[in-house]
Amino acid sequence: MRVEGLSVPYTISADNTLSLVLLLCSLLSIMIVMRSRNTLPLRIRALFIHTTNLSNYRHTKSDERVELFLTAQSIMALSVMGYSAELHYFGASLAQNHYLIMAAYAGIFLAFILLKRLLYMITIPIYCNIQQWRAWLHLFHFSTALQGLWFLPVALVHVYLGLSATATLFLAIAGITITLFIRIYNAWSIFFKKKKLYVPFFLYLCTLEAVPLALLAGTLTCVAQTLKGT
Repeated sequence: MRVEGLSVPYTISADNTLSLVLLLCSLLSIMIVMRSRNTLPLRIRALFIHTTNLSNYRHTKSDERVELFLTAQSIMALSVMGYSAELHYFGASLAQNHYLIMAAYAGIFLAFILLKRLLYMITIPIYCNIQQWRAWLHLFHFSTALQGLWFLPVALVHVYLGLSATATLFLAIAGITITLFIRIYNAWSIFFKKKKLYVPFFLYLCTLEAVPLALLAGTLTCVAQTLKGT
């Protein structure tokens, strides 16, 4: 029964605008998977079996648009899960700024991806030729885009089917971890394995993987503490 004068607590599942966006993203993702059902397994295979033949890493403008869409979808799904975690741990007092908070989370994840790409552009070409760099860049963009096909279903199950916050956090961390190890494996195989560059590989792990991830974790913690105090 509705009581006059009392506002209804905000829930993501009851947000019609956000639900429409998530539905559209789901339909587009299904269409992308169906259209790419012949090439997608081959591109996933390329993440684990590498070749120096540059033609194997060429992709069209359509592929680039798909990767951009899936990356944006990944950022949106992570921002939804981040805000849902805030609601779970800090209560519904954050409802009045829900879009602003989701946008802040999206900005953090976007900045993280752009920072990593910038660091890669500055550092990695030192260890490789242009052919290897293009192959690596292709694999980086593709592995980042694949996260969108992982995080969106997790967000949907969490929001609409009641998956617990702990399980959602575990699945989100699992997706990030799998992508991280794939990226490390790609870097080792393409840049360092043939020349046995162990020390540069260790520096790569510290500066290009561990440090950005630590910055992301620290930023999210600061945001959570700030919201907790509001």
